[in-house]
Amino acid sequence: MSHRHSELLRLLRLAQAGQPEQALTQAREHLDQGETLGILYVQAVALHCLGNHKAAADAAARMLDRAATAGINAEATIGTSTIGTATVGTATVGTAIDSGAAGDVQTAGWRSIALSFRAIQHMLVNESNPEAFDLETSLQDLAQAEVLLSNDVSDAFVLAQAHTNLAHGYHELRLYELALPHYEAASEVSLAHTGEVPPLTAVTSQLNLTTLHLNWSGELHRIRESDRAREKSVRAAQHAALAREYAMAQDAAPYAASASLLAACADSTGDPEEVVVRIRQGLEAVQGQGFRESRVFALPFLAWALDRAGRLPEALEIATEACEALTENAKWLLTSAAYHTRAALLARSGSESASAGLAYGDELAKTMWRERLRTLYTARSGQILERVTLERDRVAVLAFTDALTGVGNRRAFDVRVAELSRSTGGETDVAMIVVDVDRLKAVNDAGGHEAGDRALQAVANALTGQVRAGDLVARLGGDEFVAVVEGVDRGDAAELAERMVEAVSGRLGSQVTVSVGIATGPASEAGVGLLHAADRAMYAAKKANRVSKSDAEAQAAHSVRA
Repeated sequence: MSHRHSELLRLLRLAQAGQPEQALTQAREHLDQGETLGILYVQAVALHCLGNHKAAADAAARMLDRAATAGINAEATIGTSTIGTATVGTATVGTAIDSGAAGDVQTAGWRSIALSFRAIQHMLVNESNPEAFDLETSLQDLAQAEVLLSNDVSDAFVLAQAHTNLAHGYHELRLYELALPHYEAASEVSLAHTGEVPPLTAVTSQLNLTTLHLNWSGELHRIRESDRAREKSVRAAQHAALAREYAMAQDAAPYAASASLLAACADSTGDPEEVVVRIRQGLEAVQGQGFRESRVFALPFLAWALDRAGRLPEALEIATEACEALTENAKWLLTSAAYHTRAALLARSGSESASAGLAYGDELAKTMWRERLRTLYTARSGQILERVTLERDRVAVLAFTDALTGVGNRRAFDVRVAELSRSTGGETDVAMIVVDVDRLKAVNDAGGHEAGDRALQAVANALTGQVRAGDLVARLGGDEFVAVVEGVDRGDAAELAERMVEAVSGRLGSQVTVSVGIATGPASEAGVGLLHAADRAMYAAKKANRVSKSDAEAQAAHSVRA
């Protein structure tokens, strides 16, 4: 695992192991040295662990703002060298993001994490104020988070966390069908990338899958779908066994104890006396291990095991204990399980009032299930809408993208210069840097058109690596590129052009060279005057194998050697 991920993991564990204040302090110290998305996430998690869910949601929003900042690297600190009014960024760690589009891909995983985390925090905030709960906004955040993972997120650490957060969000809403594939994906990523993902991720993914199936089983049991409930219990037991196996391999005794407890809870068909013993042993083993809700979660299962063993009075005592153990802000699933279990056992004891209460509880369970299905339909509709929107946006991007190199095309260039003229009133200084690839025919002759295509792609990457996100690099023709750079003077543009030449040389050596022409002037001249002036300067440079500078007012070119 990389050093930066190791530090993130250390801080996240610190926050989740009962020391969120220390994690928050250390995260702020890191932030004083420069923001990164990972450290911002640590800050958000620490605030969540402190119970300040509104501040945690705000921290997630800051992650999204930071991810939207053009030209950042998700886990790199960015060094900048300033040239006049132009700033060229280079990543000191990891891989630099060359442009806005590339930045979108590189930060997709972190944005997904932030969106799903924000959705969860909003749900937690609104638990204390149900009337203000904005389900639509939370579902929209989750749908957007899911669509972002359609990008190729190459960082396994980030990908596993993104899937886990999405699963938690859907699980919080009892949308088991949507949470399930993300818990499974997190498990698959953790097993496939053992050197990049924390080893315990495989364990916690299986524990999450166990809890999900037990929650699902409980709801099915309360609406009298016994066969399906048993199927989910069997699945829960299978995941609990895997969780215990993985935990033992990692010498993670607390997690192994939690897995054993959940496995006992999932055993609805075994010898009830043995199940009673196993659940009690499990509760004793996890006591003080940081699994705060384990007792409240397991007590209803213990009550049912006692009932199956013919020990109804003890079962009623345990069910009552489960209700009394609920905290003021206990989750609905825990509350529902505890009270429904108590009502059902009271009804079995012959209490008429309990029978009436159980009938009401059954109807309430069915109503909540129908509401869950409506939310599931809404969530799936939102996912479809987000996918359609993403596809539409991708099609729009393709309309402005050169298919071979991935930079802008002539249409993108025309739109950009028109926008510059409108938005600035035509007064802002603009540099037009025209780059023409030399010796491309020789490359094609020697290696075929595929070799020429690779050379053009390398040139495009070299150019985009030197400009700021927000600047445009476009391919105007077969071997001609242009960079449109706002807010720079002629000297700054010349230095940028020199760096472009060096970048191309660094990628392609002497097999391909470029001729560069520069023109600077007001944005109102960008569409015709500056482009033509830069073209003329480029042709002058090509003749002399030089970088040539021109401006819109003076046609005499000043050249320096490339």
